[in-house]
Amino acid sequence: MNIGEASDGIPVTGLMKNYANGPYELGTNTFYIMSVAYPNGLGGEPVLQTLYNNLWPIISWSDVTVYQPVLYVEMYLVNTNKTNRHAQSLYRYASYFKLDSPFTLPSGFNPRFSIAVAQEEGTNVGSYTNADGTVVETQGDYVVTDGVDGPDSTPIIGTGGYTNPEDPGSPGFYYGDVPLVPTFLFHFFDADVHFSLESALGSNRVTVNQAMIQIENGVAGETYEQTLVFSDTSTAPEFQLFPVDGPGNPISYFLFLGNSPITKGVPMLWTGLQPNANSQDLKIGGISENAVSLLASGSYRGTITVTITNPN
Repeated sequence: MNIGEASDGIPVTGLMKNYANGPYELGTNTFYIMSVAYPNGLGGEPVLQTLYNNLWPIISWSDVTVYQPVLYVEMYLVNTNKTNRHAQSLYRYASYFKLDSPFTLPSGFNPRFSIAVAQEEGTNVGSYTNADGTVVETQGDYVVTDGVDGPDSTPIIGTGGYTNPEDPGSPGFYYGDVPLVPTFLFHFFDADVHFSLESALGSNRVTVNQAMIQIENGVAGETYEQTLVFSDTSTAPEFQLFPVDGPGNPISYFLFLGNSPITKGVPMLWTGLQPNANSQDLKIGGISENAVSLLASGSYRGTITVTITNPN
């Protein structure tokens, strides 16, 4: 097996103790890739190897013939380089790492592996490989894995396999139960609403809908906040309604969330959000009576779009 950048141990950073009764501190400990092979099939005695250097045998440096139709090999990231399952002298016990906390791997961590076998029986690992771990193709062959072969052909873990919810785009994992991340879902109570223009003239404000944020996986007693940006389909700096039938001039209006005026395209903060449902009135007002009197009678329509994000 050739494991590239993971060959000399992997630094893992997170909260850990230096001794059993010590405090948890941010530290770094070297973990190792360990292979568990089943040359006699699943259920048979496994062969454990700590994969040192760039090239290491999965089973033995000597020639080995596997008679099973499928050779199962598992790989683990372990906080020791000892393959003795009964060894008590581990460098750092699992209890020294803080449970239910995130641990990070090196930035850009993208280890890849390749597996090779000899072309003929009686050939040991050192005979069909080069010093850099590549295969002497007259004596060995790469094993096809997921449809590909060759040096460094297969990722040990894809970016989608990382489990650190605090930084999902970076290499890392969560030791223990991964906490549920709050999810914020925005919607209007009604998808379509109707109102009389007269009710929103001048200083009048009419409640036309309910803006709602549903928080899933929130913690009871905690409060949250979200940034909202309101926009519509017009290119004007203000919100506008357009004639439903035929061309014509639009009607400008003001939009309010509760009693707070909404500026089109400008982020506004909704604070004090609690788990489950939260709602505020969506109101319209400030329509000019003089402007409306000059327009054709009929129905006017507008579409409001809301984008929500976590505050920076």
